[in-house]
Amino acid sequence: MAAKPGSAPVTYSPNLGQKTRPPIFKDNDLDWVRPDGRGFHQCRPAFFRTGAVNSASGSAYAELGSTKVIVSVFGPRESKKAMMYSDTGRLNCNVSYTTFATPVRGQGSDHKEFSSMLHKALEGAIMLETFPKTTVDVFALVLESGGSDLPVVISCASLALADAGIMIPV
Repeated sequence: MAAKPGSAPVTYSPNLGQKTRPPIFKDNDLDWVRPDGRGFHQCRPAFFRTGAVNSASGSAYAELGSTKVIVSVFGPRESKKAMMYSDTGRLNCNVSYTTFATPVRGQGSDHKEFSSMLHKALEGAIMLETFPKTTVDVFALVLESGGSDLPVVISCASLALADAGIMIPV
């Protein structure tokens, strides 16, 4: 926009006066209660246990709020593709839901996506180069879905890997 002849040019100048921003949380927000009855600063109740499955190399059971997950780890064991030599081990992840885990019946498509995300989360945490020509299988079963299932599955799987004695870099 061009200034009129003889007038001062139009420029932007921020207001340097003290502006007060509205608080993010108001005083009455501290009494806010979540739908599950928890307060604003309260975490979900948590419970973790290792050794939940005797036949597995390592296993763990986790409850976080109303989400309940059990993870079994098998391996490292000789890869079925033993004819092909590999310098690093192989990681297989499978996440599935019980039929009664969610109000909607059936598996849905989340379990495939969650399996992929669990694989991505764990592959950087396992030193697969220490297990050449082997496979580590991680099976997660969501017994009850109470929301935020994936973080609970990843935490429980990490605990199951530690229970199996699989090396995780520190």
